[in-house]
Amino acid sequence: MEQSATFHIPALDCPEELALIERSFRRQPGIQKVSPDYLARDLRVDFDPDQIDSTTIAQHLTATGFPATIKLAVVDANADLSDQPRSRPLPATMVIGGTLLIAAFISNAFSTTVGWLTPALAIAAAIVAGIPVATSAWRALKLRSLDIQVLITIAAAGAIAIGDYFEAATAMFLFAFSLWLENLSLARANRAIRSLVALTPTMAHRASTDATGAQSIDDVDPRALHLNETVLIRPGERIPVDGEVQSGESVVNESAITGESLPVEKRAGSRLYAGSLNGEGALVAKVTRTAGNTTLDGIGRLIEQARQARSPTERFVDAFSRRYTPAVIVLAALMMIVPLLLTRAGIGWWETVAWSTWIERGLVLLVVACPCALVISTPVTIVSALYSATREGILVKGGEFLEKAAGLRQVALDKTGTLTTGMLSVTNIEALNGFAADEVLSTAASLELHSEHPLARAIVRSAETRGLTVASAESVTALRGLGVRGTIGGRELFLGNARLFAEPTLGLPPLVTSALKNDGPELSTVAWLATKEKLIGRIDLADQPREHTAAAIQDLRSLGVERVIMLTGDNTAAAKAVAEQVGIHEVQAELLPQDKIERVKELSAAARTAMVGDGVNDAPALAAADIGIALGGQSSDTAMETADVVIMSPELGKVGQLVRISRRCRTILKQNITFSLATKLAVIALAVAGFATMWMAVLADVGASLIVIANGIRMIRGGNL
Repeated sequence: MEQSATFHIPALDCPEELALIERSFRRQPGIQKVSPDYLARDLRVDFDPDQIDSTTIAQHLTATGFPATIKLAVVDANADLSDQPRSRPLPATMVIGGTLLIAAFISNAFSTTVGWLTPALAIAAAIVAGIPVATSAWRALKLRSLDIQVLITIAAAGAIAIGDYFEAATAMFLFAFSLWLENLSLARANRAIRSLVALTPTMAHRASTDATGAQSIDDVDPRALHLNETVLIRPGERIPVDGEVQSGESVVNESAITGESLPVEKRAGSRLYAGSLNGEGALVAKVTRTAGNTTLDGIGRLIEQARQARSPTERFVDAFSRRYTPAVIVLAALMMIVPLLLTRAGIGWWETVAWSTWIERGLVLLVVACPCALVISTPVTIVSALYSATREGILVKGGEFLEKAAGLRQVALDKTGTLTTGMLSVTNIEALNGFAADEVLSTAASLELHSEHPLARAIVRSAETRGLTVASAESVTALRGLGVRGTIGGRELFLGNARLFAEPTLGLPPLVTSALKNDGPELSTVAWLATKEKLIGRIDLADQPREHTAAAIQDLRSLGVERVIMLTGDNTAAAKAVAEQVGIHEVQAELLPQDKIERVKELSAAARTAMVGDGVNDAPALAAADIGIALGGQSSDTAMETADVVIMSPELGKVGQLVRISRRCRTILKQNITFSLATKLAVIALAVAGFATMWMAVLADVGASLIVIANGIRMIRGGNL
């Protein structure tokens, strides 16, 4: 059975080093796949545990020249943050190398009588500044690879050999300095991303009751909490684990989890997310998910998986770079060899150009042969976009789905729980025969007080919201499929649908008159309240469309989504009533789960399609769509597991945000790839023409890397194009 482990490799700076690691694994049995995360300097390895284990893999990486440590299976964001300080001092080799380079320039400017001093200082500067580069180059050569470290080392050595001391020293120092800046930028980007999941507190207040009934509060590590234990969350504290409020009222800031900017009111029965920030009220909650299994932990794992998955653009760039580098190296070799051969043969104008000039041009091309800026531009942009989406409460399970969202043309929507709240609420109360509306509602709530039926809970909730007195009825009996009966104050009462009053076994008088006719909205459910003698009133209940749903659908159309269609298992009348309210013109109702799958497949065959749902029965359709989107923190575990995108809040408008983030990411990717290629081609052309120096090539290479990284991490800051 396949297993995986994640290793932290501080030396994993450049995508080319992944090729070295992959090459080193070729002789290792049991290695199945390696997935890098350059920002975190992590490497996930999938392997066969029958042939190799994680300890052996770590030892192999270290022996290869990439010291590695095994990371814990559960994301420990705080540990990662501590590994990446806010400031990184310049390495001693760079400080000394820079000082020697300045001294060489001063010596040359004042034309000292010591002729060897300037070259000696320049060579020393190149050697000292290049120690880390040469070390990495030696590691690559042992693995029979020509990466950028090898190419720049060869180029610097060649420049020294032909007497271009300043060229070699300047190029090596600029390369080392630019790598330091690049690593600093990546570290800061990674810190921003890690801060999203570094939210779980290190202490929880466990409430317990001993045998005598005395209550106590113990401060414990959140990892010591068990299911169904009780925790106290004090004002201003972060919630340690997922839970359900047992008592107390407060407002909670869930923005880091759901992307909801406004605090959410919490009372008995409300759901709590680990990492959320409690407001001014104290809450007592029951643990529903322990540490390591919380929603926040799930977000952390999704981020890890998404960062290690390669998008289509990344795969294309990787394939291109594997052909680009050898091609430019061959061109560099030809540039150095062919003119010399032609000169010796006395052919053409080649003999008018010094042989060292062709060597210099070839060395410049060697530096340009590294596609680092091109390769690093893609993962940095993708990861930054994933973070930007996560900060909005949108969890995308990889760059592939992020890129697909940019070309979304059709959206299929489930109804219940997606377009509507999925929860019945009282919309109208009509009192009859001299009774008051509040009396009708409070009486109905008394009959339904202990029922778990959605209709019953809606009636009780409405009564409590209005502040009505709700006393438990006596002799309450549930009448399956019809309603309920009970006694209040010695009076027998009945609450249910119209069929209840036509049931002959109850011995009710013929109360089914025109008053019992359901003349409410098509999507309403009506509960009738009556004694054996007369009707008391009616209560209309409905599953209401979610707030801002109509605006979200209009927003999708404004983004170029050509079709928005409702796919639901509900009856046609109810589906069309909701569709009319939210502005959907295509409805397919009374569908079985298999029917939904077929409809989604048909839509996907015509154009790129997203399916949005939240229930267990939506999972197959989510899997069949080009992009499956699970909507809302209340989504079933099956739907969230199956979906390609999980939106943590029940806001359909987040789908439009996903499309915008995806398109912004696509634009930045195009900018980075175009800029990287244009820079390389320009330097190649200048080198062939003899106008580019080696330090210019270095500056163009690492400078381009810094520019594309800075452009990519604009996604983190939410920069607009």
